[in-house]
Amino acid sequence: MSSLYDTGTDKSLLRALNRQKERIKYDEQMADRETTIKNELAINKKADWAENLESASTNRRLKEEERLREEEANHSGKALIEIRRAALRTLLKQEYAQYETELHQQGKAFYFKRE
Repeated sequence: MSSLYDTGTDKSLLRALNRQKERIKYDEQMADRETTIKNELAINKKADWAENLESASTNRRLKEEERLREEEANHSGKALIEIRRAALRTLLKQEYAQYETELHQQGKAFYFKRE
């Protein structure tokens, strides 16, 4: 009887070992699949990051260009004011010289208070 018992035990032991090997094989397949999915997710994240980086870079460049345009317009406005002031100074000097010669011809002069 012990030989029958051993044979039955051997068969059930072999079945158990086969089931264990199948579970191990299945677990390894699942681990490989999980690793593949994790790698693909990481690659997708990097691709999304690169796409967002490009659009963010474009937005940053556009904002910088707009800031430079505003700054240039501001500086050109200031330069225009300086040009107008210089032209006005020149005009005032010319008019002053003209009035001074007219007054001098009449025997008159500008009044300057001495300090």
